[in-house]
Amino acid sequence: MTVLVLMRHGRTGYNAEGRLQGSLDVPLGEEGRLQAREAAGVLHGTYGTPDRIVCSPLLRAADTAAELSALTGVPARPDARLTQRSYGEWEGLTLDEVRERWPREYDRRHQGLDPRIEGWGKATDVAARVAEGLAEACEGARLVVAVSHGSAIMLGSLALLGLDVHSTVLGKLPHAHWNVLESTGDRWSVARYGLSIASSLVDESADAD
Repeated sequence: MTVLVLMRHGRTGYNAEGRLQGSLDVPLGEEGRLQAREAAGVLHGTYGTPDRIVCSPLLRAADTAAELSALTGVPARPDARLTQRSYGEWEGLTLDEVRERWPREYDRRHQGLDPRIEGWGKATDVAARVAEGLAEACEGARLVVAVSHGSAIMLGSLALLGLDVHSTVLGKLPHAHWNVLESTGDRWSVARYGLSIASSLVDESADAD
């Protein structure tokens, strides 16, 4: 069996301002670095040393992964297939600005559909490339940690699970949270969902009872 831990990067200054990042290379903020460091400690303590760590090459993901590498001694391998989808001409704008200038396309986005704007990364394309990168990273491995981005994680997971890539069933993964998928052969399933530092502490307490 292969265990795949899919972690979203820590918070950035753009996240704090409510700005869309997409393919923009925005670094972690101070809060995000703390989140990454604390999450790395929990992941290592809970799952042990991974066989592989892979990450998006964008700074916010690579720097989050670096915290786990520092603890485990396993180098994080950047993979461009795990990068965030492009948000096209929306990148750098706040959601309020997007809603005001593209109200119909904003609604499409929140229905899980691709907005019809210049440069948008199509769900089918992003899902296929992320899933390919994740599946390759898991070949012959017992435990893999992948650090990526909210949409990329959601779309890659949907593809691995064989679900409609426009589905909103997986929702949004908060910063420095993670989902856990498990594979036996070619079949993937969701083992844990939306875990965080706090939820892991709750789990440990429950086990102690």
